[in-house]
Amino acid sequence: MVNGNAVFLVMLVAGYFAALAYFDKYHCKKASISNDEYLASLAMVRKCSVYDLFRCSGGDWKFSNSKIETDFKAYLKTGHIPQYVADYAKQNIRPEDVQSLRLVSRLW
Repeated sequence: MVNGNAVFLVMLVAGYFAALAYFDKYHCKKASISNDEYLASLAMVRKCSVYDLFRCSGGDWKFSNSKIETDFKAYLKTGHIPQYVADYAKQNIRPEDVQSLRLVSRLW
């Protein structure tokens, strides 16, 4: 024999999680993507560090190693991402990849 209250409770919980997933996905599509998310997502996709991305983006512009080091140290202290690094990250990853990684990271 199946208890009607237990079935109702299970259905209610399943409906709650389905609604939560739907609204989270809807909100994720509308939310703007920050430079931090582009940078972190590209590092995750390439399986490298953010420092490696600074080096790659600086190399594209033929910046000196000292400029790249200075910019990276400033990033660690203040969180400010230089425009050349942000542009590099945006050009090398699709927004869909960032959004899917954002959804996965919320599940953790």
